[in-house]
Amino acid sequence: MSLQAIIKKRFSGFSLDVSLNTDGGVMGILGASGSGKSMTLKCIAGIEKPDEGYIELDGVVFYDSAKGINLPPQKRRVGYLFQNYALFPNMTVRQNILCGMRRIRDKSEKEEKLKKMLDMFQLGGLENHRPAQLSGGQAQRTALARIMVSEPQLLLLDEPFSALDAHLRDKLMIEMRDVLTRFGREVIMVTHDRNEAYNMSREIAVMDGGRLLTVNRTKALFADPGSVPAAMLT
Repeated sequence: MSLQAIIKKRFSGFSLDVSLNTDGGVMGILGASGSGKSMTLKCIAGIEKPDEGYIELDGVVFYDSAKGINLPPQKRRVGYLFQNYALFPNMTVRQNILCGMRRIRDKSEKEEKLKKMLDMFQLGGLENHRPAQLSGGQAQRTALARIMVSEPQLLLLDEPFSALDAHLRDKLMIEMRDVLTRFGREVIMVTHDRNEAYNMSREIAVMDGGRLLTVNRTKALFADPGSVPAAMLT
């Protein structure tokens, strides 16, 4: 699995200029608030359109400004976990997960996949709960189950632990790491927290002011950040 993303996008007073290459596993993008991390994910997912650039996943071109290609989000096979999980508040856990299976027509196949997700994410017994009745960890697992059931080729995690209490984070990081290992595909996670980046990522890209300062294997980066801004973040 590999992702190539060259993204240029200008805003008033800020410009994003990023070039990313991944080759499997979890890549963390570490940066302060407002550094352009989430915007990078939104451009890859197709939620935002770059001004220019090129985005390709495993030979499938998502975006090419030179050739006028811009696949809509639903054709990119990208799963996006938002900071607030974006569960439908009026739907149960079961209904939320079923929303990820719109393409599947066969009812028995849907039920089989639903059961598999409930087991994988330890949501058995919560099928009829609504999001307001769930803990932060249960809501996160429901959102992940809804994404995973659609079998995305790429998973984007936007500050996945920021909505959780501090005492829950360590436990959920371990759970999430296990899920991502089973997922076995490309994952990009953005965070402003160096502990999350260190514990979750095989490789880290450090971002500041809309640009990547450095990209390196996690332990190598923490041993030698390579610049003052990167050292401050790590």
